[in-house]
Amino acid sequence: MNLLVIDIGTSSMRGILFDERGKRLGVHQVKYQTIKYGDGRVEQNPRDWISALEKISAEIVKASDKAGKAVDAVAVTAQRSAVIPVDRQGEPLMNAIMWQDQRNAGICRDLESRSELIFRRTGASINTVFSGSRMTWIMENCPETVKNLYKFVNIPEYVMHYMTGEYKTDATYGSRSHLMSLRDRKWDQEMLEIFRVEEKLLCVIQEPGTVCGRITAEFSRKTGIPSGIPVVTAGGDQQCGAVGQGVFQEGSLSLVTGTGAFLSAPLSQIPENLSPKLICGCSSVKNHYMVEANVITCCSAFDWFCRSFYDWEGDTDYGRIDRELAALENIVGRELVLPYFQGRSTPEWNPHARAVFSEISLSTERNGILKALLEGIFFEIQNNINLFSNYTQIEKAFISGGLTNSSRMNQLQADIYGIPLYCMQDSEATALGALMIALQGMGVYKDISDAFGAVCGHIPVKCYTPNPELHSLYEEKRQRMNELYREICGR
Repeated sequence: MNLLVIDIGTSSMRGILFDERGKRLGVHQVKYQTIKYGDGRVEQNPRDWISALEKISAEIVKASDKAGKAVDAVAVTAQRSAVIPVDRQGEPLMNAIMWQDQRNAGICRDLESRSELIFRRTGASINTVFSGSRMTWIMENCPETVKNLYKFVNIPEYVMHYMTGEYKTDATYGSRSHLMSLRDRKWDQEMLEIFRVEEKLLCVIQEPGTVCGRITAEFSRKTGIPSGIPVVTAGGDQQCGAVGQGVFQEGSLSLVTGTGAFLSAPLSQIPENLSPKLICGCSSVKNHYMVEANVITCCSAFDWFCRSFYDWEGDTDYGRIDRELAALENIVGRELVLPYFQGRSTPEWNPHARAVFSEISLSTERNGILKALLEGIFFEIQNNINLFSNYTQIEKAFISGGLTNSSRMNQLQADIYGIPLYCMQDSEATALGALMIALQGMGVYKDISDAFGAVCGHIPVKCYTPNPELHSLYEEKRQRMNELYREICGR
């Protein structure tokens, strides 16, 4: 079986045609950009995804024809919490409101008194990242949109509907909405009332790894993808990324440093003592769960630094980054950065927090500020890792994403977290995870362990071992960062 994985990220969409052993038969990527406003709004034109999907599909068909291979199925994985209101024809009624958008902050503040109930039902305290309050904002502020509203969809639901004509989703996306009962894996009627969203406006929930429809004749005509082949919802990008790294058994941690940093650890059941400082959601592995945390600003802060301090507009020179960090090897400086450029998420939701640069002197050079910024991001990640220990003993972590392109940054992370870090020498963990979930769901492999061995067993993995002495020093510095945050924010 040859399977096309559509991986929809924040800055690009990638399409990769794999065979069932994970061999790449064709790859095509289309980049796009969000629209960022100074008041915290972040939007994107939904046509960006349709245009990218059509271009990718057509190019993959060309590659498959050239290789003499067929496209037998499509799997979709995507970012999870954007909202697109569409009419009865599936046409967007406004730009997508993206997961980073904070226009719903006022609604979240108004719902803070219900946060404990929301957490018990859905696995997450009230926050601006989840999609339910975005729907509420639209209902309260966009009367013309509401007049023509047929469905609220997220990005994968929008894309899958365009391919199949069906409005289907899966539990991984439902568990990022505040609208689904985590235990029942169904839309929760009380949550729907709290957020003022009717169930008929939402997609039907299925388990990840299941077929949500088949390619329509119209989509086939436009792209060449064979009509009638199945489209599988593989689950959210972070869930698939964890599976692609090999993180589907307890004791391991997935850390993806993308636009934001996303941490997840697999669980076989929902913990009874779950803390509202973390998020518990559905895994891409059927009937399993994952405890999750996220740092809103990660690569986006690093990219800002590179643009502002190195004047780089194109690709980042990671060789130069490594050289600048090497000059400070084994040095734990005084400089501190609170990395809250767009607010704070877990372990303490605070949309009003902002970045702070502290203890910068006239002797501080650019590489000192760079290292302090990276330390701040990694300290915040460590704050979240510490919370995981209440539910599962984290013995190792698998890392991927933009901040793994530098060996010096990887070693810095290992020294700060104090556990071995494993970096798979393949940047497509999310797509590989979606491939495995889809193949297992369609019966090609009996379970995820079997699929992982077949698809990823040959991929080299590099290990970064922590320096215990440096870890101790970084722990002291992390405490200083947390104290500074409390002093400034009064928390």
